[in-house]
Amino acid sequence: MSTGTPTAQAVAPDPPDLPRLAAADMAARLTAPFARGADRLPLVVRGTAVAPYDFQLHTAQFGVTPRPLYILQALHDIPAGTTVTLGVQSGPALSLPLADGLTAGTSVPLPEGTGILTGIQSALAGGQEEWWRLTALLGTVGRLLWAVGWERDHLRRQLARTTAQRSLAHAQGAHLDRNGAGLGVVRSSGEADDAYRRRLTVARRWILPTPARLTAALNDAVGPIDGVADPLVLDDTDAELRRGLLPLRVAPLDLLPGQSVDVLGTLGADLRPPPVEEIFHPGFLVALSPFAADSRPLPGTPQPLLVQPVVATAIARLNLFTSRSVVHAGYDPSAADARATGRAVLLSHDTVPASRIAALAHWSGFDLVTHRTDGFVYAECAPGELLGMDTAGGALPVDGTITLSVRPLAPPPGSLVRWYVLRSGAGRSELVGATEGSSVVLRGKAAGRVVVVAELRLADLTLSATREIVVHPVTVADNTAIGADGTLDPNPPPPMPPGEGLHPAFLVRHDDPAHAEYGTDAETRRMRREVAEHLDKLIALVPAATTGKLAVRRDLSATASPLAKEARELRLSHPGLPPGTLGALAHRAAFTYVRVAGGVVTVAQEHQDPVRVTAPGLYLDVLPIGTTVPLTVTPSPAEIGSAGVLGWSTGDGAATLLTTAPGTMSVRGEHGGPAWVQASYRVGDKTGPYQLTVRLRPELTGHTLPPATRSLIVQLLDDLRPLGVEVVTRLLPGGNP
Repeated sequence: MSTGTPTAQAVAPDPPDLPRLAAADMAARLTAPFARGADRLPLVVRGTAVAPYDFQLHTAQFGVTPRPLYILQALHDIPAGTTVTLGVQSGPALSLPLADGLTAGTSVPLPEGTGILTGIQSALAGGQEEWWRLTALLGTVGRLLWAVGWERDHLRRQLARTTAQRSLAHAQGAHLDRNGAGLGVVRSSGEADDAYRRRLTVARRWILPTPARLTAALNDAVGPIDGVADPLVLDDTDAELRRGLLPLRVAPLDLLPGQSVDVLGTLGADLRPPPVEEIFHPGFLVALSPFAADSRPLPGTPQPLLVQPVVATAIARLNLFTSRSVVHAGYDPSAADARATGRAVLLSHDTVPASRIAALAHWSGFDLVTHRTDGFVYAECAPGELLGMDTAGGALPVDGTITLSVRPLAPPPGSLVRWYVLRSGAGRSELVGATEGSSVVLRGKAAGRVVVVAELRLADLTLSATREIVVHPVTVADNTAIGADGTLDPNPPPPMPPGEGLHPAFLVRHDDPAHAEYGTDAETRRMRREVAEHLDKLIALVPAATTGKLAVRRDLSATASPLAKEARELRLSHPGLPPGTLGALAHRAAFTYVRVAGGVVTVAQEHQDPVRVTAPGLYLDVLPIGTTVPLTVTPSPAEIGSAGVLGWSTGDGAATLLTTAPGTMSVRGEHGGPAWVQASYRVGDKTGPYQLTVRLRPELTGHTLPPATRSLIVQLLDDLRPLGVEVVTRLLPGGNP
């Protein structure tokens, strides 16, 4: 925690919209090949929680799992001695001391290898989103730009401090005297800056109103009501929002002859191709499976058709959109394009027009697609991993084994493959037998995650493949808890901050009478959506021959734990399974926290946003340009009722929202590129952004304002309210809203 809190001192103000990191500005000027390495993900902070996130969009776009470097940026000047504590999903909390503090706009990196962040705390007053901005840099270029841009961020802040001397609130010394001269107020002999500033503030009564000043002005005008002084209250506290996000990929429906499209959805005739690979060896190419595509090599092209693994993966995705395509050319060392290294193919289809196959190839993840004028479709991938790793044997239990093998299974002659097991948290495993060769046997030793590395050496060429393996327990001992990462006796998930509990309208009803029984209280069936989803996974893992049903209970008593009151905790048992076995299955179902004690398995789950947005008319969330599809939000407005008000938003410009029928929201693809749609429920009786609510004090409940008094209040609000702010008066008794 911090060793101090911000003090009231005259410093340069923070701009209302703090500039982005210099690294982000530099990244915006990169060409497409380098911009991929500068991909970043801004994280959302609410209070002390970091909103759930993942890197699926990055992985889907670029075909690699990122190793994020988290950057913590200060939004205000941070006092020296402050310590920031960050919650990490799969490990202990991270403590980050800031001995010298930070100036607004500057940043520090989190340690390499930090996992998914779940929370952020410090002793600084207010919500942590007011103090910090978290960004995940997902590529090497982004890391380099941050290192280069740190000094620029620092100088930018010093410039803000200098220019802020023109502001009365932050000017000091002679600069403060110049402010006073403009108002005709001279500093007294020996008068300190703070005292002089207070006098100047009084002289500037014309400054924009704040809620406090509005409240004071209203109460001065209205006077006491029924003996209650200052009877009016203005509240600008925003209502809590429950959000759901749907990432989309807007893509062309057809590609005209001579037209190309890149990975970002940019259409053109002469787009920049993806970068070339730094390492290549033809021995790592793979032959296209006859089940994936028909091979009809063109005259003069090598046979059989070989491609890099990343191309084979893209062709497999293409099969999800249409029947098997025809591949006419793959690896050709004499080709003048990416076929020279097996990163591109020539495609066609027996029944689907080339213009559509070209578009579908773009949908499938090819980084550059061209509908050639000769009727063939040229599809190219950016460089990917040449060495892959396959797993045979399914889940890995403690004391069980699985077989791991490299892909291709027969590396080039002269290759040497060595295998290593790296410790990652609580998980433990060991290689059984030989540790060299195309395949190895892995034995689980302790529950949790482990990392297996295959390293291939061929002359001066070194390649590696990495795979994270989860070792599952066979049983969980009595009076023992286990976390999702295999850690024994971890802390349960933290409850939601005070005042942020989920409204009951957002709970779902779990109903699987064929496999579960819920007791006599119908409320037991109601639980958080994330809990219900993991409960479904657990039911699916129970062996079909097991006798009896899963007993599901919620502690509904007044003394229930905070997680039980939030419907994020369940108590489970099964007449056909020992508690330890059921606990192990619950761990496999990925519950955040599992505890076995007294014949009962207690499961709990991390908080996730309860709103889901889907577009049922889309496949793999690809939205064709010019296509409009309806959106679905769960829970629906009918299910929420008066508990929340639904709002929609979108961004990036690639898609727009429109209402196609009463009560129906749709999304339309406008131009190629990534897009998103968000549905949010405003919960409770609080106002939305840019709104103020005026009401009487609680001790005046039941009092009716005379029409003249209410009219006076409304007129004053109309005169004094800040431009663009709506004042809600429906809570004032004695008239209509």
